[in-house]
Amino acid sequence: MYDNLIDEWLKLAGGRENIIRIEQDLETTTLTLKDRMRMDLSYTTSIGVEADIQFTGGQCRLRLRDESGAIYDSLQEMGIGSQDKTSLQEAMSKIKGKFSVMQFVSSVFRPLMPVILGAAVIKIITALILFIDSLGSEGSSSLMDNQTFTIFRIIGDSALYLLPVLAAVSTAYRLKSNIYAAAVIGGFMFYPEVAPLFSGEKEVYFLGQQLASQLTFYSSILWVMLTVCAAAYLERGIARLNLKGLTVGLAPFLTLLILVPFMLLVLGYAAQWLDEKLPPIVETNVADAPILTLVLLGAFFVLIWMIGLPSLLLPVILNELLMNSSSLLLSGMLAAVVAQAGASLAAGLRSKEASFRSMAFCASGTALFGIIEPALYAVNMRRKSSFFAAMLGGAAGGLYFGWLSVGAFALGGSSSLLELPLYIKPGSLNLLHASVGVVISFAVSCVLTYIFSGKRDKSTVSH
Repeated sequence: MYDNLIDEWLKLAGGRENIIRIEQDLETTTLTLKDRMRMDLSYTTSIGVEADIQFTGGQCRLRLRDESGAIYDSLQEMGIGSQDKTSLQEAMSKIKGKFSVMQFVSSVFRPLMPVILGAAVIKIITALILFIDSLGSEGSSSLMDNQTFTIFRIIGDSALYLLPVLAAVSTAYRLKSNIYAAAVIGGFMFYPEVAPLFSGEKEVYFLGQQLASQLTFYSSILWVMLTVCAAAYLERGIARLNLKGLTVGLAPFLTLLILVPFMLLVLGYAAQWLDEKLPPIVETNVADAPILTLVLLGAFFVLIWMIGLPSLLLPVILNELLMNSSSLLLSGMLAAVVAQAGASLAAGLRSKEASFRSMAFCASGTALFGIIEPALYAVNMRRKSSFFAAMLGGAAGGLYFGWLSVGAFALGGSSSLLELPLYIKPGSLNLLHASVGVVISFAVSCVLTYIFSGKRDKSTVSH
């Protein structure tokens, strides 16, 4: 997208040899220059990017507005300014700072957004076709038996299904480590024998430790990225040992022999403990304090989803449907998902960069249909204001749902606007209240994000 502008950026900075270092903040890319006299300020109007020039002592720093990170990624790929820090050192030094983990995760997902959004559109189209077809048929939809429709549906699901692999490769690429070892880490849980092994039919033990049957937990994006980061550190450490003939294969060997089993043991123990503790706590709170439970679920469900544990809530939801004929938890989950869409929309409205604005709008649309990865990872995690505003929006929607005891009467496939018909109850206003709760979640997160982002922009300008 920015290839035709690279020459203009470099000419503005006085040439690639005039750039000492490249740094990335939440919304800006900063170039530290050797000689300020070599800058060509005539390009500030032609490149279409907001630029700010700062002089600190004898140093000149050129700050370019770069909300999507495209400028930074392009210059990094060209190897400009790479002599100052390795990408791994830069990324890990950011993680030590406040909220920098969120920025790092977002930067990993940015290159994946075109394929994820493309697949999401196909997934949404097939879901809409299936939804419309089901409205006109009394029984089950005939499309589910249509092989052509099934293939298109699989194509739409493919990118999200392989997201752990894509995220692992993107993480390794950003850290300049072995992308092939990272692909194996991300794809480990897709091995054909793994799914039957963790199906829950029998207990699974590894090195004497029982592993919870939570397949989505082990393949969660965050754990995959964490393992790849550890593998990158291991690879750097082995490279410093200078073991000549052993350097090439030793790092992947130790990664697969030690790091992957270690993560399985740690995650298996954690998932087993959560599997025993979380469902009873949620079930008790839903019965005794439904309003508070839905407020908390609307705010924090996205965190449960990020670590791959939404399936732990499934037994509680099924028990609700069995005992009460409706589920309040499904309402809280819907509020959390819609809030991500509202925050993404406001982030796009506040952005002054066309590419980021377009991505944010598309991500907002996909989130409304239950695909929240683009909105969450690529947009809202870029700014803490967007992320926390989405949590507050989800809490507001959860408060409304809990206050009026709005529940879904069936279990759907995902929390999205397409599942609003599940809230229909003849002779009641349940569907109306569900729609109002959705609007509240969306509006609160959107307004708060717009306000907080505006305050941050003003503080940045004054600084």
